[in-house]
Amino acid sequence: MIRAVLYDHDGTLVDSLPLVVAATNRVLIARGLPALPAHDIIEGMHVATRPRMGLHAGSSDPLEQDRLAQAFYDEARAIGDDYARPYDGVAAMIEAIATRGMAQGVVSNNQGALIRGLMAHAGLGGRFAAILGEEDFAAPKPDPSGLLAGADRLGVDPRDCVYVGDTIGDLRAAIAAGMRCIGCLWGISPASAMTGVGFSALIAHPTELPATLSRLSG
Repeated sequence: MIRAVLYDHDGTLVDSLPLVVAATNRVLIARGLPALPAHDIIEGMHVATRPRMGLHAGSSDPLEQDRLAQAFYDEARAIGDDYARPYDGVAAMIEAIATRGMAQGVVSNNQGALIRGLMAHAGLGGRFAAILGEEDFAAPKPDPSGLLAGADRLGVDPRDCVYVGDTIGDLRAAIAAGMRCIGCLWGISPASAMTGVGFSALIAHPTELPATLSRLSG
C-alpha cells in the first residue's frame, strides 16, 4: 500500500532551471570566468552542486568547490523568488494527494535551506512533513540515504513510499531505497531517456499523479 509520496525538487516540483543557470553564471562571472550556455549548466545538474560548480569553474580542489557551492547558494537565495516557479498543476497535485491523507515530503540534492525558502514563497511549504536537502543526509542521489531519511521523517516504511523524479539518478536512488519511482516527463530528462528503464510509471503532467498512485496501489 502506498502511504506516502516523496518528490524531487528541481525539474519535478519547481522549474528552477532559470535560477540554476543565472546563479551559476553570476558566480563564474564574479570570478572572472566566462558565462556558460544554459545547456552546459543543465547537463551538470545530474551531479550534486559542489562537484557541479567545480566542473563549471574547472576546479578539482575540494576547498574551492566548497566556496563555489556556497557562492552559488548565496546567489540562488538572493534571486530565487524571481527565477523559480512551481510547474503548472503542481499545487493542485499536492492538494489532491493531501486530501487522500498521504504524507508528502521533498528530497533533493539541492540545499535544503534554499528549497524550503522557495517552497514557502510559492505557498507550498506547509503541505510537506519534511523538506530535505544535501545538508540533511549522508550522500547525494543516487545514494539512497536521502530517500531513506525522508521516509523515516514521514514515519513510513520505504516500501510504502513512492518517489517522484525526473532523472535516472532519481530512479536509481529509489530502487536502492526499496521504493517505487514515478518519472515525470516535464523535467530536465527527455522522454526517450526515461522510457523502458525501470520506472513504475511515467506521467506527462502533475495532475496525472493521483490516478497513477491509485493504479499502483491496486
